[in-house]
Order: sequence, then structure tokens, then C-alpha cells
Amino acid sequence: MYTDKESEAEARKREEEVDSIGNYLEKVKRIKRETSRLKKLFANIDENKKKLVFTTIEDIAFMTITMQDLRETINREGTTVEYKNGENQYGTKQSPEAQYYLQLSQRQTQAMKILVDCLPKTEKTVVVEDDGFEDFVNGREDV
Repeated sequence: MYTDKESEAEARKREEEVDSIGNYLEKVKRIKRETSRLKKLFANIDENKKKLVFTTIEDIAFMTITMQDLRETINREGTTVEYKNGENQYGTKQSPEAQYYLQLSQRQTQAMKILVDCLPKTEKTVVVEDDGFEDFVNGREDV
């Protein structure tokens, strides 16, 4: 099919580029979907907060999709990698994917707190169940 090794390598490189572009476009689409989902949840907030919230939502959507991809890689390859520094120094360490996942997780939690703080405050209704103690105290004859 190929006349020489160079053209075979070039064809493989083109295939990888097309696959890479496809992955990029799919990731962009997933991020847009997540952004839309989150924006719907925060559509009724104060207009002054919307700009801050929508920027934060875009960051969270990116982190969410990236974390999903990292989670797949971690599930497939594990959380550790082997390393070798020099002749006698080797072992295992946390994989770069696991490190990045943890960093994103912490940043996502911080960003989510910003979003939650921007939601309108709802009044909490405290329901106190009658346990019969008042009736017991009021019904005593020695009081």
C-alpha cells in the first residue's frame, strides 16, 4: 500500500492528527453541554452576580469534563507509575493524571462554593416534633 516507510509514517501521523482533532471537538461539545446544564441551574440568580457566576460555570464545566477523562485514564492505567532515575534509583510514584485529578477536584470544590454562595438564600423551616415532654411536665400532680 505504501511505497516507503516515510509515507507510511506520514499517513499514521495524519490519522493521529485527525483522531486528535476529533477528540478535541468532542471534548468542546461535552464542555458546552455541561455549561448549558449548569447555567440553567443558576438562571434565576441576581443579575449583578450572573457575570461572575457564568464565568465560574465555564471553569467548572471544563474541570468536570477534564476530570471525567482523567478518571477514565486512572481507571484504565491506575494511580501509580514506575520510575527510574539513574542506575539504582527506581520505584513507584503517583501518576501525573492522579495528581492533576486531585488538583482539579480541589479547585472545583472551591469554585462550586462560589456558585452555591451566589444562590438566593432560602429560609429553613425548623419542624419540632412533639415528644410528649411538655404534657408530662404539665400533667404532674407534684408541681
